[in-house]
Amino acid sequence: MPTDDETAFRQTGWAGLRARLFHLYFVLRRPMTLGVRGLIHDAATNSVFLIRHTYVPGWQLPGGGVEVGETLAEALARELAEEGNIAMAATPVLKSMHFN
Repeated sequence: MPTDDETAFRQTGWAGLRARLFHLYFVLRRPMTLGVRGLIHDAATNSVFLIRHTYVPGWQLPGGGVEVGETLAEALARELAEEGNIAMAATPVLKSMHFN
């Protein structure tokens, strides 16, 4: 059951229907995808960079799908640049892998 925080950011009306139709199309077109997420920690302020997507309620780590022919590091660099205007200063370290 969604919490009040999730309900406040859930899309309704045309925007919600459009998002659901997009996800249905995506699932049917590409049922198995590979994605990346990055944990960006600012030691100076002891903070973590989070974003809020339009299609998922709540705060999320930046990331997204890996395109065909793209490495995980390239995909992460692209997503960080797109979502947070962040440039990777070092090689990312793999911490975990998940199957969804």
